[in-house]
Amino acid sequence: MKCWLPPAGIALGIALALYALLSGSSDEDLIRERLEQLEAAVEVTGPGTNPVMRGAKVKGEFAEIFTKDVEIRIPELTDTTAGRAELVGLATQAPSWYAQVSVDLGSLEIDLDEVAASAHVFGQATLRGTKHDGSPHRDTRTVSLRCDKIEDKWRIASITVSPKQDGSPAP
Repeated sequence: MKCWLPPAGIALGIALALYALLSGSSDEDLIRERLEQLEAAVEVTGPGTNPVMRGAKVKGEFAEIFTKDVEIRIPELTDTTAGRAELVGLATQAPSWYAQVSVDLGSLEIDLDEVAASAHVFGQATLRGTKHDGSPHRDTRTVSLRCDKIEDKWRIASITVSPKQDGSPAP
């Protein structure tokens, strides 16, 4: 009478294992989540942002997003070539340049190298903002990121932004 219990238990165990395996976040999903975290960290939602509070928030978020010695190539903004602290400083200054600003990284492509626990993330990123005088600003650039999986967490190890094409000053 109870001979159906062992096969049912095995079937249930297999179903749960498959569910756990298939519903877990893929590396690509985890990298996209990291990119969304970066978008949120650099966003400026309005005037009156306290620079000290913003700096503390950005520093905390960037500690999760970037490696400490992240390589940086962002023409027009910095000559520095490495360091998370430099990026924190730039992101903290954003409210002095814009009343509102957001960055869209959603269309970037991800090329995983599972053997090296690394990924090349590349494509067009768009900055949309409103300057303090009310004028709109939009800038689309090619970006290239290298993400490394460190202690099971994806972090951005290098960021390269293409130079501005029209010669106008940034930001």
